[in-house]
Amino acid sequence: MRMSSINAYDYIVVGAYFLFMLAIGVYFSRISKGGKDFFAGGNMLPWWVSGMSLYMTNFSVWIFTGGAGFAYAVGWFALIYFGIGGIAYWVGSALTAALWRRTRSISPIEYTHTRFNGLTRQLIGWVIALNFTLSAGVQLASTSKLLAPVFGIEIAVVVLVTGIVILTYSFLGGLWGVVVTDTLQGVILLATAAIVVPASLYLVGGFETLADSLPALSFNHVYNGVHYDEHWLVAIFLISSIGFAAGGAQRFYSVKNEKDARKVGWLAGALALTGPLVFGVPPLVAKVLWPDLSEVEFFKPYAESNPQDLVYLGMCMRILPNGLIGVFLAAMMAATMSTLSSVYNLVSSILSRDVYQGIFRPETTDQQLLKVGRALSIVCGLVVTGLAVLFVESEFGIFNLLVAFFTLFNIPVTVPTAFGLIFRRVPKWSASAAITWGLITGAVTRFILGWDIGPQVYLSFAMTFGIFVLSQWFGGLYRTNKSLLASLSLGLAAALAWLFTGSAATELDSFLSGLGVGAGVAMGLSLYGFSKLFSSQTDEENAVLTEFFKKLDTPVDVAKEVFGEGKKQVSTFPLVGGTVVVMGTLMSLIFLTDLTSNEQVILGAIIVMMIVFGAAMWYFGKKSEIRDANQYIQSS
Repeated sequence: MRMSSINAYDYIVVGAYFLFMLAIGVYFSRISKGGKDFFAGGNMLPWWVSGMSLYMTNFSVWIFTGGAGFAYAVGWFALIYFGIGGIAYWVGSALTAALWRRTRSISPIEYTHTRFNGLTRQLIGWVIALNFTLSAGVQLASTSKLLAPVFGIEIAVVVLVTGIVILTYSFLGGLWGVVVTDTLQGVILLATAAIVVPASLYLVGGFETLADSLPALSFNHVYNGVHYDEHWLVAIFLISSIGFAAGGAQRFYSVKNEKDARKVGWLAGALALTGPLVFGVPPLVAKVLWPDLSEVEFFKPYAESNPQDLVYLGMCMRILPNGLIGVFLAAMMAATMSTLSSVYNLVSSILSRDVYQGIFRPETTDQQLLKVGRALSIVCGLVVTGLAVLFVESEFGIFNLLVAFFTLFNIPVTVPTAFGLIFRRVPKWSASAAITWGLITGAVTRFILGWDIGPQVYLSFAMTFGIFVLSQWFGGLYRTNKSLLASLSLGLAAALAWLFTGSAATELDSFLSGLGVGAGVAMGLSLYGFSKLFSSQTDEENAVLTEFFKKLDTPVDVAKEVFGEGKKQVSTFPLVGGTVVVMGTLMSLIFLTDLTSNEQVILGAIIVMMIVFGAAMWYFGKKSEIRDANQYIQSS
């Protein structure tokens, strides 16, 4: 079965794509005049652009490598996993999208200082920064693993070049540069993937033939030593829903009002529902075409390092003509670029706004915050690049690495971050207690007991959410019945000590068993200490909380709060839409190469989609400009 190899046309496409991303960063460097512009887009982002950016931010080339390898191994089970994201977006945005916009924030954890306390703000900030940085390292490693065999270059070189390009346009353009490149990258990626799906199905005779050729759906799989079942799917849905409620903050508060914030979540969810078809079907076709990858020449050099991670690439090399292979590679890089650029902007916003300004320099001006944010985005990018070099050689596998970070850190941080906007009566120390319990539970169940991901997440959520929502009751118990509280604390310590010895799962050596017992006792006894803190909230602190929730009850006045600051709508998206049309038109030059009739059809379909989407972007961008210009005139 013929598989293409890249040629000069593909190199030209990839090179031009890199240059265009850098040009966007330079263009938007003129717009970011201060910290609010750099981290929140001045609250001027159109909802459809922010929604596309939110969608692009939450997956990377990992879905074409680790995700594709997982689908190749587990079959239909992976399609259910890919489909969870869309519903989770809708659940998460329904919970908090409007509330995030009303916080009037420019950092996703800025509000936690008022809602909880300074320690909580720092704790959440550092855990989020660590989680996102580690995950970004995995995603950059995924990109490098995909590109290195195609270009025949050392993985370290791919990591450095890709990392520097992403870092440069993120450093220059801030959030505006991030979301505009996200939108363009989304168009390229979806247009290419939408062609790969029907073309791959054609290779096996259609969907019915594919279904008949694969094993039936099973909910019991072991992949690279990790067990996946229906409990894992439930855990992913739980983590994703709460994660989007907390982690979508930057895209929710960067639009003009609450209505637009809700639309952001709905659009991201609708786009994510295409996942099972777009990202799941080609690996399943590959399973039918190449049931033994060791027999396929393309995969032989990678037989010892998870060759299934390259099946999506193999399908594209089989289907796409030269020139379009370059477009596909650009689309793969686009996925990681959108994720990493968002991580750099998000982490730098936390470190500059919540750490640097929050602790060391409260008097920092908006212009100074911009300089600090850019410097910290460089630091973040360099750290992520270094981590990618380490992760790319990991025997644990790209898929398992990302899942490990995702399940360990998300629940402890996202529960208090999201539900702090919803539960109004929980005291200020509730978030610190929830984070502490969640991290300890996750670490013990994962690294000491070795539980499956499903039970690990269930217990982590139960402990985190439980102490969070019951914190007010425990505080009242400390004031009214300390002996009962002490009994509950001792009982919990005993129960967790027994659970964490491994008697409920497997036999452990004495050292690990001792660690588990110590962790369980510490958590149980900490209930008494945390309850004392829960009870210590003063009338002055209650008054601050009352004012905070009054702000959440107050709708955003767009004329006064957005355009009233003298801002004008940035005339950008018609330019981007026009650029997409030009890119689609330029692709027609590939017709001058030697193409088969099938390849001509594939190329033509992608060109049409690019031109139609670009024209729509231009039209709606112009329409939005006119409406917002009228709002600006009315507010002046």
